[in-house]
Amino acid sequence: MKRCIRSVLCLATLSVVVCLLKAQNAHKTDTSPHIVRMIPVEPDIKLEVLDWGGTGRPLVLLAGLGNTAHDFDEFAPKLTARYHVYGITRRGSGRPASPSP
Repeated sequence: MKRCIRSVLCLATLSVVVCLLKAQNAHKTDTSPHIVRMIPVEPDIKLEVLDWGGTGRPLVLLAGLGNTAHDFDEFAPKLTARYHVYGITRRGSGRPASPSP
């Protein structure tokens, strides 16, 4: 139970940090050290996946509330010493996830 509460608190804290970083970096150019890939998940549907690299177990940062994986640009590189960090932009947020008609 304590582990679950800690996980929820950690996710809530991460959400606050991401929102603050997004507001702070709204006008900056993307200089984060990541690789951007459009990964097919269904026919004619691709999701944007950012790969910051790193060592260790994979850690996936999933953007929500209309945000994109680029909202983790400042935060994600700090995790690469311990994890291989990926970020996923949900379908319908950021770059088009499927071709325009």
